[in-house]
Amino acid sequence: MITAKQGPNVKRLIAHRMSVVIVPSGGGLPDALQAMTSPGRLVEIGREATAWVRQAIDAVIAAPGNPYGNDDEAIAGEILQRIDERKRARLLAGG
Repeated sequence: MITAKQGPNVKRLIAHRMSVVIVPSGGGLPDALQAMTSPGRLVEIGREATAWVRQAIDAVIAAPGNPYGNDDEAIAGEILQRIDERKRARLLAGG
């Protein structure tokens, strides 16, 4: 589990993952409302998202040629940058 000292990039990545789980591809407002009004569901989603981010960061740390070392913030920042690049590319492609 990620420690209590999460930096801004790690927190943003967790929030991004939560949004993907709350509103899946093709989903919409009903999905978001269900997640937000179900008792304990947001806490569960937060835990799942935190675990997912930890696994993603650990995979980068374990990768050969990892240029980020053990820096969770740098890794999360790079993941967020790549997410943003994909979003921009999709928008430019009209999708």
